[in-house]
This record gives sequence, C-alpha cells and structure tokens, in this order.
Amino acid sequence: MTEPRVTGIRGVTLAVRDLDESLDFYRDSWGLAEVGRMGPSAWLRATGTEHHVLTLSQSPQPGLLAVRLAAPDKAAVDGLYAKAIAFGADVIDAPETLDALMGGGYGFSFRTPDGIVQQISSGVEEHASRIDDRKRPQKFSHVVLRAANYPQLRSFWMDLLGFKLSDETDGINFLRCSKDHHSVALAKADGPGLHHMAFELPDLDSLMYASGHMRTKGHNLEWGVGRHSGPGNNIFSFFIEPNGFAAEYTTEMFQVDDATYPKRSKEWWRENRPNGGRDAWQMAPKRSDKLVKARLGQLTQEIMGCDAAISKVLA
Repeated sequence: MTEPRVTGIRGVTLAVRDLDESLDFYRDSWGLAEVGRMGPSAWLRATGTEHHVLTLSQSPQPGLLAVRLAAPDKAAVDGLYAKAIAFGADVIDAPETLDALMGGGYGFSFRTPDGIVQQISSGVEEHASRIDDRKRPQKFSHVVLRAANYPQLRSFWMDLLGFKLSDETDGINFLRCSKDHHSVALAKADGPGLHHMAFELPDLDSLMYASGHMRTKGHNLEWGVGRHSGPGNNIFSFFIEPNGFAAEYTTEMFQVDDATYPKRSKEWWRENRPNGGRDAWQMAPKRSDKLVKARLGQLTQEIMGCDAAISKVLA
C-alpha cells in the first residue's frame, strides 16, 4: 500500500496590516486576481486553474498564518490525518468538507512543531480556464520558512508529509513533493516565520516583463534579476510587499527525476558556486539590506513600530 503523502503546494495565508493596501499591491502590481472576499479576508488566484494561491486576512499583527498543501484524494487526506495523530502532531480539526467560498474540497489542519499551521486538502474547485496573460504569475511556486531547529522540522515534513530532501546548503534545506526541485525550504534562522514566498512566471521573458511592471509601479527591485547558483537553479527577482514580507518572482525551477537526481552535498555547492556567489550569472547586485531584514522577519517589526509611533503622534 502506498503511503499517503502531500503532492503539491497550493499557496499561503497571510495576516496583513491593511487589507485594501495589500489587495492593491497583489492585484495591481503583483498580478494576482481577486476571486472572493468575506469580512476582513480575501482570496486571490494566479493565471492557472488553482482556485486561489494567496489568502489575505487583516490583523493587527502581520505574519504567516498558514501554508496550504494538496493531497491527491480524500483517502490520502484521511491517511495523512491518521499519520498526524500517530505522529503526535498538534491537530486542529478532523477532515471535513471545506467552505465553498474558498474553493471547497475536503481537508484538515494541524501545526508543525514550531507552530506553523498546515492545511491539507483535496478536491478543491478549479477554475474552468486559465487567464491568458503570460506577464502575470501562473502558480504559487514555493515557500521558505525560518526555522531555528530545522533538522527536527525536516524530519517532520519528510516523515509525516512525505516530502523528499532535494538538497541542503549551510543555511537552507530544500524539500520537494512534486517534480519541482523544492516546494518548501527551511532556512536556518530565528523562527518560526516567513523567510520568503515565490510565485512562478511562465518563462524568463515573462519574469522580466513582470519585474519591469513592478518597477513602473514604484516598487524597488531588492535582488535580481539573476539565476540561483545552487539548489533549484531557478531565475529570480525579489521585491518587498507592504507588510515587510519578501516576495519572489521565479521561473525555470529545476525539474527532478527521482530515478536519476543526484542530491549534492554542502561541500559540492560551496565548490561550484561562481566566486562563492549566489547568482550563477554574476549579474544581480547583492541583496539589499531591506531584503535581508525582510527575510529575517525584522522589516515587519520595523513597520509595526513605525505604525505605532505614528498612531501615538496622531492620538
């Protein structure tokens, strides 16, 4: 009998300071489309058929609320629920029919050992057609999580959810659940929290158009355009969204064939990066200080501090 496992990543749920401001960013600049809203929450899709890839929920404290994962069918959801119970995971609810407003389906939720909520579902409604616009994201690509104890979390993702270790460097473990080199990665940093999230464009030309559009909208390019020198080999450009989170456009993620893929060692990556750099093309300037702070969760705290100071002055 095949072990039940996660087979894809659907997207993430973010707590945001100002829902309207965040919607303006993700719709008008980033290129997602709103598919639903209820109270302080909204759902946005990419150009692919996935019902939504991003959920925004207004909250006094911005942060990562959940990662949304896909299972192939109800039997796999039930099997993963049973494994979660046996694993001693902090299960939030049992498998059930999900809200039709959010695409429906069947699923359950639980927390990882460091408290990040994971939502596993199958049978979520898909859109009947794709949006014909190659200059906008076509799907959610991957999420990188800050994790102080990532060896423990790596075991959790692999043993419970069926992820496989693709590669590891001194600072990040890259995990896959499909042919994409990684859908989740664990970054060695004070956590828990969001290190960065990535949305996939169809190709390099699409990524360049999307990145250029972001700049015309007044958003600084914080790192890129470049090609990751190491795990994934994907092309990237990084921006900062209104809550201080790091958002990446990416394309050409390496596709893994389980039968032939050679997992490389940390030493291999050290020796094969051009001049020790993280950009194989050696074209992208170094990461901005703002991006470094965003990926460590520090920029969000600075923004909240500024908001509090402004509110105090206006009171």
